[in-house]
Amino acid sequence: MAEQENQSSGVPAERKSSVPSSVPLSPTTALDLSYLPEAQRAQLLAEYNRGMLDLSRKAQELHIDVAALRSSLDTLSHTVKETSREGNSITASHTVTNSAGRTEVMMGNTERAATGKLSASQTGEFNWTPVYVIIGIIAAVLIVAQFVK
Repeated sequence: MAEQENQSSGVPAERKSSVPSSVPLSPTTALDLSYLPEAQRAQLLAEYNRGMLDLSRKAQELHIDVAALRSSLDTLSHTVKETSREGNSITASHTVTNSAGRTEVMMGNTERAATGKLSASQTGEFNWTPVYVIIGIIAAVLIVAQFVK
């Protein structure tokens, strides 16, 4: 910013910075940046603002994921209630992993639902059985090949 002269005395007016001299860390706490040059304050404030934008974006994503989960669970709960009222047995499970974390839910009026135990695939556990079968077949082929020679 250019310095302006005081028109009455010809003395340069005090220079005012457009860059704030503090950064709000919380509603009651601020970080004093007045000892830093204006360029460094501007750089720090730009980084602070980028961080706040990232934080806001993540909060919005989390809010969307939580709202979607709430809607899914409300629909699942309603379906289970209606099916139970009609006198039918039902076990419904729902597993989702999103920015809020992993959620595993089992609802119903059956013994399986009462235990609340999810199957291995529902918990995300990898099924190693096909890998073991393929390794066994490869081993059997190699053993047979050794005897054929």
